[in-house]
Amino acid sequence: MKCPAILLLLALGAASPLSAQDHVTIYRCTDASGALLIQNDQPCPAGHRQETQVIDVPPPMPAHVPREVRMPEVVAAEDAAFEAAILEAVPEPVPVAERTTPPPLFQCTTWDNIAYLTGDEEPAERCAPMRVVGMDGRPRPTLGSACQTTRDRCEAIPEEGLCDAWQRRVDEAEFRWKFAGAAAEDPKRFEYEVLAATLANST
Repeated sequence: MKCPAILLLLALGAASPLSAQDHVTIYRCTDASGALLIQNDQPCPAGHRQETQVIDVPPPMPAHVPREVRMPEVVAAEDAAFEAAILEAVPEPVPVAERTTPPPLFQCTTWDNIAYLTGDEEPAERCAPMRVVGMDGRPRPTLGSACQTTRDRCEAIPEEGLCDAWQRRVDEAEFRWKFAGAAAEDPKRFEYEVLAATLANST
C-alpha cells in the first residue's frame, strides 16, 4: 500500500521553499502495475505514465502586527462619540396618535437555505461556491476555489404579519449584540438601537 508514501511525499513537497516560484507542477506517475505516485516539480521516473497539472502557489501570510495599545482617554473619547452617533441615528419618539405600520420587510433565503429578514427591497448578491475537481474528476479543494454569482430569494412580508416579523428582527439584532460576544461599541449595538426605536414608533 503506497498511500503513506504518497502523503509523506506531498508533505515534503509542501514544505519545500517556493518563494522564488508563483506556481508548482504536480506530476501523477502510474507504473505498469497501476501503483500511483504523486510528486512536485520532478518528472516521473522512466517507465511511468505521466500526467501533469500546474497550480498557483498561495500568497504568503501577512506579517503579524501587534495590537495597538489605546490610552484610557482615547477609549473614553471614542465611546462618547459612538454614543452620540447612536443618539443621532435613532429616530425620535413619535406620539401614539401619529404612529403608523412598520416599514416593509422582506423574508429572504440564501443559496445555502439560510433565512433572514431585511428592509432592503433589492435581493442581495452572493457568490455560491462551486466544486473544484482534478484531472481524475475527484474534488480537489487544494487546487483553489471558484464560485457562481447568485441572488437571494426574497418575498415581501404581508402587512398583517409585519409586527411579528419586526419583533423577530429586533430580537435577533439584540441577540447578536448582547449574547454573541459583541463589544459595547460594536456596530451590532448600533443596528439594534435603530431597529428597536423604529419598532417602538410603529403601531
